[in-house]
Amino acid sequence: LIGEFSAQYLIEQGHREILTLLCLRRQTMERRLEGIREAFAEHNMLFDDSQHLVSTSGFGAKESREAIAAYFAMLPSGRRPTAILAGGDFMAVGALEVLDNLGLSVPNDLSILSMDGFNLAEIHDIPLSSVHVPRDELGPEALRLLQQRLSRPDAPCANLLLGGRLVVRSSVKRIGSRQV
Repeated sequence: LIGEFSAQYLIEQGHREILTLLCLRRQTMERRLEGIREAFAEHNMLFDDSQHLVSTSGFGAKESREAIAAYFAMLPSGRRPTAILAGGDFMAVGALEVLDNLGLSVPNDLSILSMDGFNLAEIHDIPLSSVHVPRDELGPEALRLLQQRLSRPDAPCANLLLGGRLVVRSSVKRIGSRQV
């Protein structure tokens, strides 16, 4: 849901050339990628891994810097994305650093949205728009589910999905005038 919601927001802002920056070492990131693909499909947009996905070896700024720098070095002239959807704030910061080194301005030349935002989004030079994952709720909800399971071991297993919250700052620019 977080992947779909994030991509949907960028699409609603007029972005059609969205580069997804993810480390796919966790199942949650793979599921977010599925959601991103679904958002593309809902808008009759083709998600092509070679154009729309940069996968990193880790979740840090260093891995993101290396991956984004390599992506832009191989990018044909005139094929630059309009937005980067990053798997987290540290990844977004790595992308921001590469864009700055290339002389590209965020959000004027390229927008960035982070999934999994937290405090880092507030302290960077460019206030980062992000989808906040409800980390503070995860522990208490897990304990609640465990207590229910212990008190009723024969009850069916339950899953709980906690949605994210969009925090709009200044790293995403609306492009075009058409409402989606």
